[in-house]
Amino acid sequence: MVQDKELSPPKPKSNQANLLWVVKLVVTALVLSYIYRTFRNEQKGIGDISTVFGSIWSVQHAPVLVLMLLLVPVNWALESLKWQKLISRITPLSFLEALRGTLTGLAVGVAVPAQLGDTLGRVAALRSDRRLEAIGAALISNGIQFYISVLAGAFGWVYLNGQLAIPQTLRVTVNCVLFSIVFLGPALLPFRKRIDDWQPSRRILVKMKEYFNVIGRYTPAELAAGTGYGILRYLVFLSQFVLALSLFYFPVSAGQLAACVTLIFLAKTLIPAINVLGDLGLREFTALVVFGPFNLPAEQIIAATFLIWILNVLGPILVGIFLVWKYKWKKSR
Repeated sequence: MVQDKELSPPKPKSNQANLLWVVKLVVTALVLSYIYRTFRNEQKGIGDISTVFGSIWSVQHAPVLVLMLLLVPVNWALESLKWQKLISRITPLSFLEALRGTLTGLAVGVAVPAQLGDTLGRVAALRSDRRLEAIGAALISNGIQFYISVLAGAFGWVYLNGQLAIPQTLRVTVNCVLFSIVFLGPALLPFRKRIDDWQPSRRILVKMKEYFNVIGRYTPAELAAGTGYGILRYLVFLSQFVLALSLFYFPVSAGQLAACVTLIFLAKTLIPAINVLGDLGLREFTALVVFGPFNLPAEQIIAATFLIWILNVLGPILVGIFLVWKYKWKKSR
């Protein structure tokens, strides 16, 4: 006799699984939309992008292009090592698990504005029942990279400040913002210990404290290690950008190119990643302002910034989307 269970229809997917599928679809659609808009806008900004890029695809430039490509995995490996080190305070992760979380965060970060998407992606990729506690670790990781970018940008600002054609009001504003962040950042570090001593009475604040408790528990050695990885990653990214600019043989010293790049990174760090400048993105707009005193060809400047985006962002984003679809709803271990 055929058993009843053999005749019963397959169980429908759980509500959680259906919701996860919808989230994956929405994230993928937003990322693909972002990629499409970026290519469309860059085509308008550069004019004939194939002609500009065609001028650098040559055997002569092969060593520089290969080196830039090889630095891409180094860049994201360093970010993954930083994440692995910081999240170990909550749950141990292998390097591959940390890399998966980093790339997932990158992909979701494109779909969700500011650093919220990156944090959500990293937390969701964890296979642990302490996922929400990882929010504090993600904030520390992003905070370290934020401070490094501001500190390096401050040096670039001091070096090029007098050459930039910007209003005096903006110049004073930038000076005040940089001064505040550079000097107040380290001064606030001791206050993170007070999170552990905080005893909130409201239920919602008690829950929030659970998410951020880890911030006050990092040792100086752990923060130093995370900062070391962050500095190395910044230097890798900086080197890639300078190498991209060197492909066009600009009559500008390597030191000046590096200073200009630090200001481009600074603008992307301090200004919300919202394209409010029309068809020309924030990255390219900043690059044109920063390189303006050197009278360099605008199309080549934009092409260099776009090349960096293709290498360091587009490829990892596609990998991140693949990892998002590989993710399955599982009970935390």
